[in-house]
Amino acid sequence: MRHHHAIGAALCSALSLFAPSAPALETVETGMIGAANSAGWPWYIGIAKGFLADSGIALDIIYVPTASGLVQQLAAGSLDIVADIGVVEPIHAVAKGAPVALVRITGAVPPYEMLAKPGIKSVKELKGKTICIGGLIDINRVYLERIMQANGLHNGDYDITVVGNTAGRFAALKSGAVDATMLAPPVNFYAEEAGFNNVGMIYDYAKDLPFGGMDVSLAYAAKHRDTVAKLVAVLDKSIAWFDDDAHRGEAIDILAKEMRRGPEDVAKSYDYLRKIDYFPRSAEVPASRLKTLMAEMKALGDIDSDVPIEKLVIAGLTHVGK
Repeated sequence: MRHHHAIGAALCSALSLFAPSAPALETVETGMIGAANSAGWPWYIGIAKGFLADSGIALDIIYVPTASGLVQQLAAGSLDIVADIGVVEPIHAVAKGAPVALVRITGAVPPYEMLAKPGIKSVKELKGKTICIGGLIDINRVYLERIMQANGLHNGDYDITVVGNTAGRFAALKSGAVDATMLAPPVNFYAEEAGFNNVGMIYDYAKDLPFGGMDVSLAYAAKHRDTVAKLVAVLDKSIAWFDDDAHRGEAIDILAKEMRRGPEDVAKSYDYLRKIDYFPRSAEVPASRLKTLMAEMKALGDIDSDVPIEKLVIAGLTHVGK
């Protein structure tokens, strides 16, 4: 019996040499900001659940410290796509003639909370204080104007300092270098546990403004149109999977592994993002909300005029709605 088993094993080994190998996955150079975070959840789901591999795609994720750095690398061709970034960034870039485009909204509403030192109990008490945001001409600034003006404060009533990612802003708050900052989950929950006060949810002031988007290099999209379409389809599938209550525990485990955190730290983020419907179920990009955002940017002096929607997106790949 052992002799026949050896012959069978040898035959199987020989046949395996002639078996067709699995097709190689297409690698997409993918930019994300800072470090693994909750905004990238659908992408991590796409990897963990094999949705990307099933589409013949592998992501080479490159974390870049700032949003502006991501756009610069995308425009220069160092990145193929940016998986998640503020929607103001492609608007700025296209206004300046950069060869990039918005493909899909990845964050429908702002997830930020305004966290302040323990002695500060309200937004109004931030008058004369130093507030840390992600950039002077990014989505953080637009949201800051919304929440401050709604509480009777205006530019000049407070000082602004800039740190380009959530982890860095939390570090500035913990060190005492700033009095308040905007933090996204799960870092906002870490701040609350550390004794900092949540003085306002940006969602309550700016739910009409889109938060994040997937951007693509025009040069890459021209050569890999099918791949970009597949990436959008993977996002659709991953978000639908995320929104299924039956997947809550597994979704939490997936992000916890990426962030190297315990599941209990990530669970609050899952419930919070589900509560505010952060991830848009539809790939449709609402033109009206983009126009509202551009109106806010013009009011801040970030752009001189609206960027035509047709220049901001890719016809046939970006699904533009009302």
